[in-house]
Amino acid sequence: MTLNDDATSPRDHVSSPPDHYDDVTSSPYYSSVPDYMAENFSKAQLDEFKEAFALFDGKSSGSVPVEEIGTIVRSLGHNPSKTDVQSIQEELRKEGKSEVEFGDFLGVLAKYFKDLEVDPATELKQAFKVFDKKGDGTINVNELIHILSTLGEQLTEDEIERMLAEGNIESNGEINYDMFVKLITSE
Repeated sequence: MTLNDDATSPRDHVSSPPDHYDDVTSSPYYSSVPDYMAENFSKAQLDEFKEAFALFDGKSSGSVPVEEIGTIVRSLGHNPSKTDVQSIQEELRKEGKSEVEFGDFLGVLAKYFKDLEVDPATELKQAFKVFDKKGDGTINVNELIHILSTLGEQLTEDEIERMLAEGNIESNGEINYDMFVKLITSE
């Protein structure tokens, strides 16, 4: 089923990872992963890719429909254009594939998404920049607290207080997010 087949939510066809969700390189479920391909990615990346892939493998068959490639890639935080997704799908279909195994999926990621390893500091700065209303490299501390406690990996009050204690808050209640990011990513 593709997302365009009906008006259901994208999550309606997503399942939990299969019970046999273990190490990518040793799992018979993902036996389609050549060693040379697994070596292109870190273990953390492979785990993340495997989890995303498994969520869309509703039948635990080890493959997903070609139509799901764009959705899976987006679930990993990338934003391929419709044209890019169609190009990938056409290439896979030319190879005779209507279903994509995990090894094929890794091949797609390696070929089309070379920027998979995003620097966490850069990613954080880009996220904070969205909230920089004045464009001066600062963000209001109250807004920062809201962001840290509600978005992404939510932090506890204690964790936020410890971060802010070291964060050099300016007298106007603003914090330089470049400096803040350096502080929290240097650990």
